[in-house]
Amino acid sequence: MRIHSVYINSLITIVLGCSIAIAQKPQKPQKIEGIAKEEKPVSYYQEQSGLWNQLISKDPRNAEAWLNYYKAERAKLQLQKPDVWANDKTAFYEALTPIITKAKNSIGNSFEYYYIKGLNTRRDQSIQSLKKAYAIDSDRSEVYGWLLVHYIQLFDKTKCRELGLKILQSNIYSDANLKWNYNALQSVEKNGIIVTNGDMDTEPKWALQFGDNVREDVLVVNKWLLADNKNYREAIFQKININSNLKKRLDFSGTLEYADYLAVQVLKKSERPVYTSSGTSIQFFRDHNIENKMYLVGNALKYSEKSFDNTAVIKKNFEEKYYMEYLFKSFQYHPEDEMVKGQMNLTYLPGLIHMRDHYKSQKQTEKYNHYNALINKIAMDSGKKDKVLSWFETKTK
Repeated sequence: MRIHSVYINSLITIVLGCSIAIAQKPQKPQKIEGIAKEEKPVSYYQEQSGLWNQLISKDPRNAEAWLNYYKAERAKLQLQKPDVWANDKTAFYEALTPIITKAKNSIGNSFEYYYIKGLNTRRDQSIQSLKKAYAIDSDRSEVYGWLLVHYIQLFDKTKCRELGLKILQSNIYSDANLKWNYNALQSVEKNGIIVTNGDMDTEPKWALQFGDNVREDVLVVNKWLLADNKNYREAIFQKININSNLKKRLDFSGTLEYADYLAVQVLKKSERPVYTSSGTSIQFFRDHNIENKMYLVGNALKYSEKSFDNTAVIKKNFEEKYYMEYLFKSFQYHPEDEMVKGQMNLTYLPGLIHMRDHYKSQKQTEKYNHYNALINKIAMDSGKKDKVLSWFETKTK
C-alpha cells in the first residue's frame, strides 16, 4: 500500500472543507493568538479589532491594546487576502503600516511596539526590532519563536538551544501539539529529513530538538524558508548534496509554487531518507506526479522510489514509538487545544484506520478495539465526528 490516497484526500477535504463555527460575541476583548494557533472566522477578528481599538481610543498608551489590535487586523487580512499573504509580503505589510506609525507615537519605546514592528517587516529589519523587544523583556515569550527561526537559518546551535529551552519552559505550545510533533520526529529514520509546511509542524519540532535533545539527527526543512532565504536554501542543499543549479523564484508565478518545487527537489534528490508532514494535501503529490511514491508511516509520509511494507512501519510507530495517551486524557488546558483536536490529530486517522483494518483481517479483536477507540476519540474531539467517520467508513466498505 502506498499513500492510502483515499484516506488522505478525505482527510484534507474534512480539515479544509468544514465550516468554522462562529464564536459567540465575547463581552470583552480577547487575546489574539493568530490564525496558526486558533480557528476563528474573519468576523471574529473584525469584532476584536473594534474592541481593542475602543480601548486605544480611551487610553492611547495601552500597549496591550495596540498589540492585540495589530494582531487582529493582521489575522483578518491573512484570511481575507491569503494570496497577498502568501505571495506579496511587501504589499501585505504596507497595508498594516499605518497601525505601526500610529503606535509609535504612543508606545514607541515598549516591548509591544518593537514586537509588532518586527512582525510587520522582513528579514534584517524584522530581526532588529524583535531583538530590541527581547532586550527590553527577555521573559516575554512572544518573540522566542521568531528569533528561533532566525537562528535556525544561521545554523547557530547555541542560540537555538537557548531559545528552544525558553520555548519549552514557557509552555508556548500545548502538550498535545508537542507530542504530535514528537511522534512525527519519531517517524523518521536515523539521519533522515522531514519537509514541513507551516509554523505548527515546524517550530515545535525545533523546540523539541534544541530544547530537549529530541531526535537531533533529523533535519527539519521548512519549504517556505527554502523559498524565502537564499543562504539558507544553499546551505541546506549543500548539506544534503543537492545540486544548487535549480529553477529560480522568477520562474514561478508565486511563492507557493516555488516552495512546492523546492520541496519536491528535496524529496526526489536527497540521498537521505525524506518524509513530509501527513497534513500535506494529496493534490500536491498529484501535481508533481509523486503520489505513487509516498508511503504512509503514521503521522508522516515517506518518499520512496521502491515499494516497501509500510504496514510494519506504521505498526512499529504506533505501538512502540508514539505517545498516544494524551488523546484520552490531558491535565493541561491550552489555547491551542481546539486547533490540535480539530486539525492536527486528524492526521493520525489514515494510519489508525489502516491498523484497525489490518487487525480486523487478522481477527485480533483486542487490537481492533484499541484502534477503533482511538479513531472514535479523535473523530469526536474534532467536533465533526459524523462527517469524519462518514468519509472514512464509506471509503473502507
